[in-house]
Amino acid sequence: MSVFAFHLDRILGLNRTLPSVSRKAPFAPDGHPCPVVLWDPSLSPTNNGTHSSIHLTWGAYQQLLKQKCWKNGKVPKAEWGCTEIHHDEWSKMALFDFLLQVYGRLDSHCCGFKPRKEDTCVQEGLKLKCDAENSVPLMHIIHRKNDRRHLVFTNNKGFFDRSEDNLNFKLLEGIKEFPESAVSVLKSQHLREKLLQSLFLDRVYWESQGGRQGIEKLIDVIEQRAKILLTYINAHGAKVLPMNE
Repeated sequence: MSVFAFHLDRILGLNRTLPSVSRKAPFAPDGHPCPVVLWDPSLSPTNNGTHSSIHLTWGAYQQLLKQKCWKNGKVPKAEWGCTEIHHDEWSKMALFDFLLQVYGRLDSHCCGFKPRKEDTCVQEGLKLKCDAENSVPLMHIIHRKNDRRHLVFTNNKGFFDRSEDNLNFKLLEGIKEFPESAVSVLKSQHLREKLLQSLFLDRVYWESQGGRQGIEKLIDVIEQRAKILLTYINAHGAKVLPMNE
């Protein structure tokens, strides 16, 4: 679903994913279209274990969220454990990942929801390690070599079949602020219209999902999760702030 993720990212004004289109390829099974991602050679090398530019555990991640690293130009102290990534980047990632239910970055052990037996975290026994989740490394945390302040969202495999009573709210843990531009789109009542217009430009993907009827079903899921997210923001008193860096 990296193609849908790319279009959602642009509609929300986050601009953190790599361009992705759907194309038919001779090596694809049954001739089904597959996503083609425009790779960026400026991406920083990643660790083979975590596929990340930096090593960061869940516990350390929660601590740096509290420190608001680099927020408002504030230079962090060495003992805060900050990385070079700007504080606002985590808010953008959390919002994006919640809407798509991408758990492979912040919750690769599936500690925040009930996974299915075919999920990787169950197959590899990772779910059993949730008692020690503070030491669990984050995955796919990537920045560019020449821009270490901003994240690049890769491996954006979302799940549209996750039921509303099994959404992963752990993805939002520690996030106290959300990007104003993205939230305004979710509130605007124009999310569906904008996604339809954008996705229609990729006719291969459009047809592979069953045309407008199939695309509408995917948007139904995102719209419902957007409502749940907005309710969460209000209930937790989270701030909605400009994050234009």
